[in-house]
Amino acid sequence: MIDTSELVDALVAMLRDIPELVSEMGGDPDRIYAYHDQYPKRSSLAYAIHQMPAPSIMAAWQGTSPGSFGGSDVWKHQVSLFLRARETFDGDPPTAYYRLFRLITKGAPGSAGVPMLNSTVHPSCYPMDIPSIQRSTDAEGLDYFEVNMSFTEIGDD
Repeated sequence: MIDTSELVDALVAMLRDIPELVSEMGGDPDRIYAYHDQYPKRSSLAYAIHQMPAPSIMAAWQGTSPGSFGGSDVWKHQVSLFLRARETFDGDPPTAYYRLFRLITKGAPGSAGVPMLNSTVHPSCYPMDIPSIQRSTDAEGLDYFEVNMSFTEIGDD
């Protein structure tokens, strides 16, 4: 089984390599970052979500489960992206989250040259399964969106 922190870091690196996505982060690639559990300093994902600046994207490993692929038993790693869109003003189109989701799935990192849906994020995993997006609410009642991704491991490292 792979070290999932490597998968999360590789995903962040590829997202930072999509120029249009970095542009949506105000041109700052550091607004796309990983959350790694580190007890006791970083032991609350809910608190980390609450502290996210706007705009930003935070990637976090959510768990691993057994699965099946082509008749073989495999590991499936779940990673979530938590999205906070940039501030919008009167007259701006209400497309910030739609655009972020499209760039996450269809954006092409310069290093890969193919859309994220078809990119190999980690050499020990197949490209991501088709992700989902859903609305969530933080502790203060502010909405954000969560993109749920699954990566199927090739074999068992």
